[in-house]
Amino acid sequence: MDSKYKAIKQLIDFWALYEDEEKGEQTLLNFSQWIIDQIEREKISDTKIRTRNENKSRSESLDYLNRLDPLSRFQEHILRIARLEEFYLRKYLVDLPLNSRLEYLFLFTVDSLEKAKKTDLINIHLVEYTTGMDTIRRLIKNKLLYELPDVQDKRAKLLVLTKEGDGVLKRANRRMDEARDKFLLCISPNKWKKALPVLNEIDAFHSEIYLNHYDKPFSEISNLMDSLKHLNK
Repeated sequence: MDSKYKAIKQLIDFWALYEDEEKGEQTLLNFSQWIIDQIEREKISDTKIRTRNENKSRSESLDYLNRLDPLSRFQEHILRIARLEEFYLRKYLVDLPLNSRLEYLFLFTVDSLEKAKKTDLINIHLVEYTTGMDTIRRLIKNKLLYELPDVQDKRAKLLVLTKEGDGVLKRANRRMDEARDKFLLCISPNKWKKALPVLNEIDAFHSEIYLNHYDKPFSEISNLMDSLKHLNK
């Protein structure tokens, strides 16, 4: 019982810290993301991560994949590869003031565009509005981005890299280049280049639906997919 209440007290303490640090919308969803960020930054000292020996073996993982039908296996491989890349990238960014790949991508995109609206970043990278805004707030708070008035739209502001943000991005770019090279060491360029058109086609199809029909119910999206698939054949 004591250990249960200890965990509850720790959670309350974290909420108090969260209230002090985050001045935006304070919701359970945002709080849970904040907790994850603290773990990634190793601020929660007693967080226990399962060791390699405690995780499922590679053979068990392969057994699971092999039991799936080809379509499910194809989708699962895409999702697993994305998770594995995220795992490696966090390792490469560990001593930089960036908590996630998304923070890096936002900096990279602002630099590429020179100035960017918040909604531009959210739409380009297909992230939830709340997640995108929280990420932008962290980058501003950490003095990696700053806001300028948009002369063409008085209601909006534009995001620009700070001098510190530019320095962090240059360091992160070198790390990311190395991470990409290492990630694809296991396969020849000829092989992954052959897969690229397939991935482009899948991405283009679903990005169109996501960006233009985000708020539609599943039934409408499902019907839309059936209609659009004939145009893509």
